[in-house]
Amino acid sequence: MRVLYAEAVYDDEEISAVLNVLKNNPHQLMSGENVRKFEQQVAKIFGKNYGIMVNSGSSANLLAINSLGLKPGSEIITPALTFSTTVAPIVQLGLVPAFVDVEPSTFVIDCGLIEEMITENTKAMLIPNLIGNLPDWNRIKQLADKYSLIVMEDSADTIGYSFDGGNTGQINDVVTSSFYASHIVTGAGFGGIMCTNNEAFAESATIMRSWGRASSLRDESEEVDQRFNTKVDGIEYDAKFMFNSMGYNFIPSELSAAFGLVQLKKLEKYKVIRQENYLALLNYFRLYEEFFILPSQLNITDTPMLAFPFIIKDGAPFSRRDMQIWFEENGIQTRTVFTGNILRHQGFKHIDRKESPSGYPNSNRVMSGGMLIGCHHGINNIQLDYIQETLKNFIGSR
Repeated sequence: MRVLYAEAVYDDEEISAVLNVLKNNPHQLMSGENVRKFEQQVAKIFGKNYGIMVNSGSSANLLAINSLGLKPGSEIITPALTFSTTVAPIVQLGLVPAFVDVEPSTFVIDCGLIEEMITENTKAMLIPNLIGNLPDWNRIKQLADKYSLIVMEDSADTIGYSFDGGNTGQINDVVTSSFYASHIVTGAGFGGIMCTNNEAFAESATIMRSWGRASSLRDESEEVDQRFNTKVDGIEYDAKFMFNSMGYNFIPSELSAAFGLVQLKKLEKYKVIRQENYLALLNYFRLYEEFFILPSQLNITDTPMLAFPFIIKDGAPFSRRDMQIWFEENGIQTRTVFTGNILRHQGFKHIDRKESPSGYPNSNRVMSGGMLIGCHHGINNIQLDYIQETLKNFIGSR
């Protein structure tokens, strides 16, 4: 039997939506009506007025940070246990990540350690809902208000969650998400989005998404009166090639958006299955809790998890390597918990950063003993039983 860590689940409805674009819209395969609908629907889910769809969640993070217009050297607070492209755009834009440790069982930022990292140079926080779990966004909002910080939520790993009875739209200034193949909703393997209520942020991101062209704000109109009424440095010019900023090509695909719109209709069903699978795995692992630190969630959250995380305790009669090899040889895909402590990776060892006086004991612990297995909506009860049997056999073999 094969149990994948992640799986894109779709059927003829998504395929038909993509074929419809290819057959009926051959001259608009990017950033058309499907993209606009997808932006509106996802922005609503996150409690925002504006959605700017892009080609990936990584691109969304880069656009989100860039749209803030922060001065080089400004500090952005972010956790040490993370994903690479949460941190990379901070560094790429000449800003300084200020790293905070995580909680050992939630795998998200330890809000009790944030305040000690705030200085006069701190301008924002970029905090992920890692693996789909949610930090204490109320506490984050309190700190942001106290120190006048911009709040960016990296929700690449989850969508459609509930926090304290609602969403986090009134807490964050910007939220990003990803529609990569392994995520809860996918845009045929690709796609990302930045959502905000800030019109200036949205306009900046929209222009930068499309090479920096000012015409991006007018839906790339072909109308003559819109195209030929402008000048560049005194020269009459076609507005389609007027560049107001240095941008990127992060333009989204109509195919991804059409696929994603169908996926959004199934989101509630997907959430229920993921939550049921997560709880089933949690119950299995509780039988052997002496060997594992098991995941926990705030009681005011209701979130579909990306995967099932756990940490092998010090003193267990096996290592993570032992467990991963056993599971992999028995057809169950495994992963480590993303970066672990990202500062220990070659690509990030020497970046300009601010480190916590408390160190990163929990991020290091996750790095040495953390592991992920799937709990996605493609896993059925037979596969869940197989995971339980494989876990039982592994523990019994030690």
